[in-house]
Amino acid sequence: MSGIVVFGREPVAGGTKTRLAEAIGRQAAARVYALLLEHTLRCAGEASANVVLSLAAHPSPGWNPPVPVTVEVQGEGDLGTRMAQAFRRRFEDGWRRVVLVGSDCAELSSRHLHRAMQELKTARLVIGPASDGGYWLIGQRPPGLDLFSGVPWSSSRTLVRTCSRIAELDADCVELETLADVDTVDDLERLMTHSAGIDPALSRRLAEARDLPPTTGGGWRDE
Repeated sequence: MSGIVVFGREPVAGGTKTRLAEAIGRQAAARVYALLLEHTLRCAGEASANVVLSLAAHPSPGWNPPVPVTVEVQGEGDLGTRMAQAFRRRFEDGWRRVVLVGSDCAELSSRHLHRAMQELKTARLVIGPASDGGYWLIGQRPPGLDLFSGVPWSSSRTLVRTCSRIAELDADCVELETLADVDTVDDLERLMTHSAGIDPALSRRLAEARDLPPTTGGGWRDE
């Protein structure tokens, strides 16, 4: 048994994509994130794997993910602690290959996730670098390694420090292609004007979500 854990959150205006919200407003940022979450979950489902949506906090009563999946709450601690816990839970469930993926990468496709799962058949680890110095994916096989000790999160050195940690553990790791997360308005504009890897329909929906008037909803909620 193997699969993909999507790290995400309920799209709440004011509670997600705060740097993006500074430029386009809280509601527009929540709409953009709702589309990114939906896109990630659909890619995961198309990768022929079990899928779990791991939320940063308990969702609102009545909220459901845009794609039917198993939902859990990550728990306490920094990002590294929560990722380690997610790996541990899946290993305890008997999963033999586990991929964790973020939910803010519009360039992601099912092809990327399928490759990550395939690489884990022979490699101990797989990592997908992000252009901002972090990573959009990390995967490993049981029993799992202590990958995240001393790693600075939300930093341009997140990837470098994680790779240093992997080297310290002398673990073989396959590096996937570099993709771009959407954290700021510059990321969003660059994605919609210069990225050849994004689905044109998703690009169009992101542009519409950015520009819709504040009274328009759909997949997100206000605080």
